[in-house]
Amino acid sequence: MTLRHLAVFTAVIDNGCSVTKAAEVLHVAQPSVSQTIAELEQYYNIKLFDRLNRHLYLTPEGKKLAGYARHLVGSFDELNEMMRTVSGSMPLRIGASLTTGTVLLPILLRNNPDIAAEVFVFNTSVIEQMIIEGKIDIAVIEGKIQSSDILQIPLLQDELIFASSPLYSERKNPVFILRERGSGTRELSDGMITELSEKKQLYPVVWEIANTQTIIELVKAVQGITVISRKLIQHELEEGQFCELKSEEEGIRSSVTRMFRLVYHKDKYIDERMQQFINSCKAQSVFLQR
Repeated sequence: MTLRHLAVFTAVIDNGCSVTKAAEVLHVAQPSVSQTIAELEQYYNIKLFDRLNRHLYLTPEGKKLAGYARHLVGSFDELNEMMRTVSGSMPLRIGASLTTGTVLLPILLRNNPDIAAEVFVFNTSVIEQMIIEGKIDIAVIEGKIQSSDILQIPLLQDELIFASSPLYSERKNPVFILRERGSGTRELSDGMITELSEKKQLYPVVWEIANTQTIIELVKAVQGITVISRKLIQHELEEGQFCELKSEEEGIRSSVTRMFRLVYHKDKYIDERMQQFINSCKAQSVFLQR
């Protein structure tokens, strides 16, 4: 069993468990990919894939191997890139979810001008998968992380609130302009809206948008209500373009707190650049909470 076996295995997984697509990405013949998978299964005496109706599905054993394989292949790729690059010039691959990418990440990057960074901003579930697959080194997020393989460091408390334009009138079927499913904000906002709808017997219409700035502009244009980070709309609240919607009724939360967190894989090698970024994040979080 060689690193090539694991690289082919992860390529099959990352391309929808398709041998054909993996072969195209690896620029090899399809039988070569199939043979490599067969050799892995023979080596460990297990089945990595169930073959049903001409499709492949990872077995529990395959899923267990996948985590280790990604880590080993990712570490080897990092080693290759590091050894082929002038020391210190490799970019630190930093991920962020949309809210932290707007509120926190620019401050962290500004405080670390000597770190060459490559930035990826997606919702929390995508960022989590990128960490597991070794596609990014570290990230700042606000949503829940499911994998126990990812370490989490609390950084800064945030508050989600109901907000609308002062011109938006209350109605039985209000429009809620929300983030897409898979985002940390949406996970919490769904619970808040359910409580509100049940208590007030509302029948909300939901618009789902993956761009925070678009949500802000639509709310400004009196198109609906949103659930959003107070930090994101602080300026709009102060200028009177947004108003915070509060309820005094029992059982209805007008706001909910959450934590911005720094996350990275537990097996990640922490080099000098990454340690510098981690230390800076911790120091900045203390400053921002004062």
